[in-house]
Amino acid sequence: MDHFLDRRIETLAIVAQTGSLTAAAKTLFISQPAVSQQLASLETDLNLPLLNHHGRRITLTPVAKELVSYANRLEHDNQAVLNYLRTGQTPPLKLGVTRSLAAFLLPQLLKKIVASDHQVTVTIGNTAELSTQLLTGQLSVALIEGNFERREFTAEPIGTAAFVGVSNRLIKRPTLEAIFDQRLLVREPGSGTREILTTWLAAHNANLNDFKQSLALSSPLAIIESVKQGIGISFMYRALVEEELDEQRLFEVDLPGFPLQHPLNVIYLKDNTFAAEFQEISQLASQVLPKS
Repeated sequence: MDHFLDRRIETLAIVAQTGSLTAAAKTLFISQPAVSQQLASLETDLNLPLLNHHGRRITLTPVAKELVSYANRLEHDNQAVLNYLRTGQTPPLKLGVTRSLAAFLLPQLLKKIVASDHQVTVTIGNTAELSTQLLTGQLSVALIEGNFERREFTAEPIGTAAFVGVSNRLIKRPTLEAIFDQRLLVREPGSGTREILTTWLAAHNANLNDFKQSLALSSPLAIIESVKQGIGISFMYRALVEEELDEQRLFEVDLPGFPLQHPLNVIYLKDNTFAAEFQEISQLASQVLPKS
């Protein structure tokens, strides 16, 4: 790997990754005193406190964490730019899409991306997984519906999607208290869909434990089929079950305040050299987003 950053900042990043000076020294194949000297020198030159010492244990200061985050973003961008300069070709698009959005948005989006002559690879995961992969350079851009760290990412809104409750039978005049008697089928921790539901419940002084039982599944399609079988109710984007609702194989749980209109975003690391390309992807995603 080509190095653009001050070696001492790279050392600080390794300390952040490994959690100790000793482990960082082994990773870098240098002595622990050498690691300590580099970090002390960096603190002096920057006039910033970087480490908290707790006996033999060290932790990074908030300033150091910000510095490492910035350095990681810069390093990923630098490598992509260097590859572009060497080859004259824009780096292949490494696109992440959340599982729910992949089910109803990805095929139409891929058709437009391919038509615009982009080279693309696609990774499907939940919001937390995709955010982490952006930070580590495994992805260049992601289409998500969950919350994200705005200090780290630039967001391009593409629109909103209707978020609804669904059941395999019609529930007349449902109330929040009444649906607590139901079994809830919900996405796994880290999912944007789960986060939308838990945030809404918290605003009504409730949580997942208030349901008779909750079962976590990582597949939106598995949840839909389970709801059809009467195993429980669930909450998801209407676009995922539009056909089932139209044919009355599923029914909306018409709670007060529903459907929710939830924003969807294309996100990428701040200050990215290829931001114009990612903005083009957000425009394509907006074009294929079903109207809610």
